[in-house]
Amino acid sequence: MRRFCRKVVEYMYDVRLNQFFSSFPDIYRRYSSMSPEDFFREWFDRFIIKELVFFFSPSAIISSFEEVKGKRRVLYETYVKTYWSAFRRYPARVEEAMRFFGLERLTEEELRSRYREMVKRFHPDKVGKTEEAHRRMVKVNYYYQVLRRFLCEGRAKVG
Repeated sequence: MRRFCRKVVEYMYDVRLNQFFSSFPDIYRRYSSMSPEDFFREWFDRFIIKELVFFFSPSAIISSFEEVKGKRRVLYETYVKTYWSAFRRYPARVEEAMRFFGLERLTEEELRSRYREMVKRFHPDKVGKTEEAHRRMVKVNYYYQVLRRFLCEGRAKVG
């Protein structure tokens, strides 16, 4: 049962991380007064615990968190800290993001194409796993999310 609980905790971290990436500007606005560590405990850990408490014993949850903490959680905390600091340095401006991608006109297809080009060019697996490569990819992902959010908001206003 504990093994199953650990798998569920890992899955929930993955889902929560995807939510974090897709809604980061909104999340940052809401939680910007917190440190990245406090945010992580609040938004990831407490949420997951609240969801699991109905299905697993406290001892299974605690041991699962300890196992996951040594593996993926460190990586997730790094993502949160990096995004947090990048957002402070690069405030969400659509024009700035468009310049970053070299876009004159913003369309979903063009954005997706430029994003893929930049990922192929700057991904740490391709250029080497350096701190600079990691920062570059965070910036690429961040600006991509800014423009995607802008496109989605535009559709919501028109529709």
